Amino acid sequence: MTDLPRDFSHLTSRPESDERLFHSSTIEEVIRQTSEKISDPILRRMFWQCMPNTLDTTTYYHEDADGKPDTVVVTGDIPAMWQRDSWAQFKQYLPYVNHEPKLQKVMAGLVIRQTENVLTDPYANAFIDPYVDDPPQTPHWPAGDQWHPGVWERKYELDSLAAFFSLSHSYYDKTKDIRPYDERWIQASVTALDVIRSQQQPMNRHTVHRLHKATLSNGEHFPAVGRGELYGHGEPSRETGMSRSMFRPSDDEMELPYHIPSNAMTVVAMSGMARILKNMSEKKLAREFMSTAHEIDQGIQRHGFYNHPKYGWMYRYETDGFQSQRLMDDPNVPSLLSLPYLGYVYRETPKYQATREFILSDDNPYHVSGGRAEGLASPHTGLDKMWPIATIMQIMTSDSDQEIRECLQTLRDTTHGTFFMHESINVDNPGDYTRPWFGWANSLFAEMILDLTERKPYILNQKDVD
Repeated sequence: MTDLPRDFSHLTSRPESDERLFHSSTIEEVIRQTSEKISDPILRRMFWQCMPNTLDTTTYYHEDADGKPDTVVVTGDIPAMWQRDSWAQFKQYLPYVNHEPKLQKVMAGLVIRQTENVLTDPYANAFIDPYVDDPPQTPHWPAGDQWHPGVWERKYELDSLAAFFSLSHSYYDKTKDIRPYDERWIQASVTALDVIRSQQQPMNRHTVHRLHKATLSNGEHFPAVGRGELYGHGEPSRETGMSRSMFRPSDDEMELPYHIPSNAMTVVAMSGMARILKNMSEKKLAREFMSTAHEIDQGIQRHGFYNHPKYGWMYRYETDGFQSQRLMDDPNVPSLLSLPYLGYVYRETPKYQATREFILSDDNPYHVSGGRAEGLASPHTGLDKMWPIATIMQIMTSDSDQEIRECLQTLRDTTHGTFFMHESINVDNPGDYTRPWFGWANSLFAEMILDLTERKPYILNQKDVD
């Protein structure tokens, strides 16, 4: 067993070399070469710190006696591993995974650890480090509910299973390394598929006892409306082909049960899974993944759009199959803003462009502006705070040089001297922020810089971004 995860939340720079949890000479060289392409010294410092932050501070790598890897990736200042976050924290390393054997092993270990997490509890979103003796107890376990060993938080989020699929097919597509895809992985894949299919059922008086009951961190069953047998199952829904979710990628409760961005992410991820399974001669299972992806996609096409009087046809954020809808976007990915990043649509698609225009306008109730910044807020942290994750995603889904420069300026000027990304930042006071150590946001910033070096290098080459 090992000690508790280390606390790096006090840092405003990289840890000293001997304190870093994992070292990759390949990533150090990428940092050096990329930094030379960034003229602005503040953006260069931010990249230098953010690119290795996951490896430096959140990656706990293990091997068993036979050399089988196992990689636990905590989210940062919370000593737990989220399925979604841990995949997002490693995405910027994927292009280089074939350049260094130990970098490939640490990512293979992440596939193996996520496999074990799914088998531990496919309805959970976050897990504890199994190598820690007497780990900290989550403050989010609902009172009166049976504890699931190994689980930090049990909020069912569709994107958690989609993240497992995305990690699995992305690693295979890049490396063709078949070693993580053993019987345990097949079992986890089937388990996750069964959960997604079960949540394709509508919630009504015939199905309520067969659907997963979600719980909130304060011990109250979700949602805070309704009583009796419906309590904890969310709003009623019609069958659409899409799969229900109880919580958003923000870990906030859903208002309506079909979350369009998570379903879109699932379509892409399940299609990728089918490619692996076909190559493994698991043709029957591959067909099941493809048919489910097709059903979900058809559900989005039938129920995922709204003809807005100002913007025209655009994506809904949530719906229920009864034409109820939530028109908004949340900064956490998957989001509507991130649909091209997820590989679900092209940036130029008219319905996406209409959606994007709405999201970045004051017609979106969670678009906020203040004296120092503007961006997307979340119910998770309130209407006075914008999220850098959404600003980064705005850059990654834009072809406008002016828009990209303005967003870079916002990111550059709101770190409050830490040179790291935060969860959320007060739009009037950058010194008022949440989560000083947030691995996902740091990794996404680095991924965005790498994207710009390929797509629009001249923006990073100029002396100032404003």
